[in-house]
Amino acid sequence: MDSDRDSDDCEYETTEQRTNERRIEYQLDEFLNKWKKEIQQRTVYGHVINDKQKQDPEKTINEEEQAIHFFQRASDLEREGKLYDAIKYYRAAMQLVPDIEFRMARKGQQPVTTMESNNQNENNDKANNNNTNEVSEHDQNLIDALQRAHLDDGELSAICVKNFPQQATHMSCLPSEVLIYILRWVVSSDLDIRSLEQCARTCRGFYLCARDPQLWKMICLKTWGVQTGNTSTNVNWRYMFINRPHVVFNGVYISRTSYIRQGEQSLDTFYSPWHLVEYYRYMRFFPDGIVVIYTSADEPRISVARLKNRYSIRDPALIYGNYRLQNDRVIIVAKRISQRTLTMNNPQRRGVRDSQISDIEQIMDMEFEMCDAGKKKHHQLIWTHYEIKSVDKRTGDERSNLLDAANDRHAYPPMIFSRVKSYSLASEQLLK
Repeated sequence: MDSDRDSDDCEYETTEQRTNERRIEYQLDEFLNKWKKEIQQRTVYGHVINDKQKQDPEKTINEEEQAIHFFQRASDLEREGKLYDAIKYYRAAMQLVPDIEFRMARKGQQPVTTMESNNQNENNDKANNNNTNEVSEHDQNLIDALQRAHLDDGELSAICVKNFPQQATHMSCLPSEVLIYILRWVVSSDLDIRSLEQCARTCRGFYLCARDPQLWKMICLKTWGVQTGNTSTNVNWRYMFINRPHVVFNGVYISRTSYIRQGEQSLDTFYSPWHLVEYYRYMRFFPDGIVVIYTSADEPRISVARLKNRYSIRDPALIYGNYRLQNDRVIIVAKRISQRTLTMNNPQRRGVRDSQISDIEQIMDMEFEMCDAGKKKHHQLIWTHYEIKSVDKRTGDERSNLLDAANDRHAYPPMIFSRVKSYSLASEQLLK
């Protein structure tokens, strides 16, 4: 009996020992698997560390969030000049989500998952609140909603969708970079912003491409040049172009002036003729700093054709000048050379009068204030300064005449912008 009991005890101890060994092996395997998962989440290629997983190990992060984090980290390193480290982050992001670059281009800037980046975004948000170029909440929400809808469709590589089947290659096959390049031709060197906004109404894919920040940055730099100001990435370029005062290019500024002039006295003393004289001032601005001025009694439908192309043969009736924008003012310096015939007595021959032709150079300094015309922004120019300097090329005499254009609204009425459709029919150069 004792031997049997001893054998039973030994058998029980053997079973219990095996059970304990299996439990230890199971715990060891479970620990190893858990440790491997943590290593994979924390390290990619021995360099990329998941900051958020490190801060909260119990909370998992999906692959898309990890890819976004890696991609944004790579972008920061690339801007800092650390290209070797940036490539590792880019590679890690593309292994998690192969089309992460296209998604980021569509989604724009997203919140970064790291605490450091969150703090940086909070600081940027505070700076943007103090910036006058902050985008309106409605527009930003619309762009975000369209970006999310575009991603939810699953057709990430398509800008738009074909409405009808066709055998020819459809525009939806083009990448977004090609469409943005086409939009640069739409805007052209003449800054046809109206046509760009019309393209944005086509579909949501066109809308997102027409809101490309780099495209609007080129438009602002073309408009203000070195006076654009801050060119950091936090500037909303479209908001700047809409709200910052500037002249409009796809048309002509027009003002109509009228005055009464007394006619020649006739033999009839009971009749005194008077004439009502009416004429127009036309002014067209070009993005390269050139302005063309034209004064004529012809109506706008006849005169606007003469201002269509600044590269055409110079019309003697046109006045060419240069302008620059300064805050809400536009300053113009125009020059015109006219000839004057002088008749003088000949001292050597009595009774004989000689004629001499003298070139008179007129320099016109004009200054306008850019104002809104009703609901249309920057569609009105109000006179604030007008001075004409005349220089005789033969004698060197100079005369200056300061006109009271700021107070005499009857002789110098405000110039109102009028769009001319023929100015936007063709593009000569793309936006650079």
